[in-house]
Formats: sequence, C-alpha cells, structure tokens
Amino acid sequence: MTADAPLQAEQLDPAIAALLAQLWRAEHASDGPWSLPRLCKQSGLRMSTLRRSLTLLSQLELAALRIDQAGHGQASLTDDGKTLCRQLFSAAGHG
Repeated sequence: MTADAPLQAEQLDPAIAALLAQLWRAEHASDGPWSLPRLCKQSGLRMSTLRRSLTLLSQLELAALRIDQAGHGQASLTDDGKTLCRQLFSAAGHG
C-alpha cells in the first residue's frame, strides 16, 4: 500500500474487517446500535475477540463502546469510523 492508495478491507486483520463490516451494517439498520452478542453472531467472532477488537477501535476513535452497570454493551461507529467504512465498503457495494 502506498500513501496514495486507499485502504482496502482485505488489508485489515480479518477480525477487525469483520467487525467494521457489521458496525457499518448496523449504522444503516433501523434498529439503532447493536448489542455485543448480536455483533458476535453477525461477525462470527467470539466475545473475547470482539471485545479486544472493539477496544482497539475505541482507542483509535473509530468506534464507541458503551457498557452499562449490568455488563450489557452496545457498539457503534464514530464519525471517523463512518468515514473509514464508507471508504472501505461503499465501493464494494456494502452501503
């Protein structure tokens, strides 16, 4: 990848790519942010992998992770995450 070449989903870690794809789907769904169990099921990731990936995306300010006092969580894309996903998935016909 050169500085001029856009990032492609195939260049990402498979877990990150799968999670970003599902967060992008959730962004276009009418039922709001998706729960962590739903993201696990939709992405095919184990919960531990999902949580590590979401932590990384949160640190990079690409995703927002919310966990309530009961331990239930939801995740969504930040504005920067939406911009990245638009670049990664819009050209590929994913939104």
